[in-house]
Amino acid sequence: MTFPSKNHTISKFTVKLLIRLFILLLLFAFAPFILEKETVKPMEQTFLYITNKWALVFPALLFLSFLVLLFLTLRNKYQKTDLNWMLSLNTALLVMYVILVYVRLYPILFD
Repeated sequence: MTFPSKNHTISKFTVKLLIRLFILLLLFAFAPFILEKETVKPMEQTFLYITNKWALVFPALLFLSFLVLLFLTLRNKYQKTDLNWMLSLNTALLVMYVILVYVRLYPILFD
């Protein structure tokens, strides 16, 4: 009987934890609308102007790579340690990015 290595067990736990944290953060984005919190202005009058459109390319690539790595990891049922660690790193970066976006947008929309 062979037992999985300690590194494999840690990678499975880490990737599952980070994926759940990312999903919770995405659900957190809808909380003000579900709780019907008042916005500063009506949503029809709220505009975000992004001066550099290229700034959206790298977050899009990060999210796309997250989806690809998630698909590959789920297809292999968390058995590949390298995929688990790559998805963990990608998800950690995505979580940090989403938190930074929320910190910037929340005061603008719901002050």
